[in-house]
Amino acid sequence: MIGAVREWLLGVLCAAVLAALADRLSPQGTAGKIGRMAGGLLLLIAVVRPVVQADLSVLASASLPVWEEIGEAAWAETDMGLLKNIIGEETGAYILDKAEELGIPCTRVEVTCEEKDGVPYPSSVRISGPIGEAQRRALSRTIEADLAIPADRQTYESEDHLS
Repeated sequence: MIGAVREWLLGVLCAAVLAALADRLSPQGTAGKIGRMAGGLLLLIAVVRPVVQADLSVLASASLPVWEEIGEAAWAETDMGLLKNIIGEETGAYILDKAEELGIPCTRVEVTCEEKDGVPYPSSVRISGPIGEAQRRALSRTIEADLAIPADRQTYESEDHLS
């Protein structure tokens, strides 16, 4: 490591000396400007050479296991949240369709999902609308039979409770 830094500093020093010589030996005018520009570019190349030639694959491969672990955890959490949202929305749409088939007026359905053994599932439902008692019982039986959401996890709200 120290040898590489020493080599880099020596290269920068040599480039600086050559740039200074090119500046002093160049005539005035356009030729002098070109000589100074060439010396400056040579010095710039000497300074940035280690960055350009660096083998960043070693650094990347050393940090890869850490990034994979962080990435997997983040993706798993994000994927689970998205999956719960999708399942909740699709289950809500299914309940609305079933209610419509039964002639039950629902204005809103909210499905809550939980996770068990890494698998999200619909666990409870809140249904709003002007639903009569007989309609509520019919819809409750359908939800319990089709979606395995027990009646005690089904909440019904009438229109007057909504604001």
